[in-house]
Amino acid sequence: MRFLYAVRYFHIVPVVPPLFVVALAIAVVAGAMRLMNDPSAAIDALTPVLLLQFFVAASGFRFAARRGYYDLLLTSSTPRWQIALAHCLVSILPGIVSWLCIGAFEAATSRGTRWLSIAPGTCAACIAASLLAWGVAAFSSRTATTVVWLLVLTIPSMARVASPVQLMGTTWSTGDRFMLVTVCASALIAFGAAMVSIVRGSAPLEAAQ
Repeated sequence: MRFLYAVRYFHIVPVVPPLFVVALAIAVVAGAMRLMNDPSAAIDALTPVLLLQFFVAASGFRFAARRGYYDLLLTSSTPRWQIALAHCLVSILPGIVSWLCIGAFEAATSRGTRWLSIAPGTCAACIAASLLAWGVAAFSSRTATTVVWLLVLTIPSMARVASPVQLMGTTWSTGDRFMLVTVCASALIAFGAAMVSIVRGSAPLEAAQ
């Protein structure tokens, strides 16, 4: 029940701005239209959702906590690990739901013959976009993390090395297994580090300006 209280709290004090939810909805509708015209275009349909997820999931915990937005929750009896987990879940859920919607549209339009939306590479990319973005942003603000992801995703030399988007649609036989494992491991490490930071760290309030 305490975990559900934390989830409800992060809906009342939203961690994902409504504009991002609208953007994801538009991306899903555009992806569905693309798949209706070409059932093999799942990766093209999913790419905008994945890119948006980097910014949606990067909600930033510490910055909001230091502003006092989470005081009521942090001083409640809810364990810190449940607060961190609820914050992560609420942050990444819109993108995960959008990903699953694109997968459902792909299955429907291809009559179950294509499953690129849940290929190992696609799953690794979506996990990275969710957990890695949330984990990195937990130490900073949404704005600062957004700038970092824009640089990583748009500078070609950096994108070739660090962007998980290139993994989308690949399988264990066609993809770079080392890259797949590395991306998933990096996301889990970032997630774990953020959880530990929220559970064990302090968030002193900022002085009034």
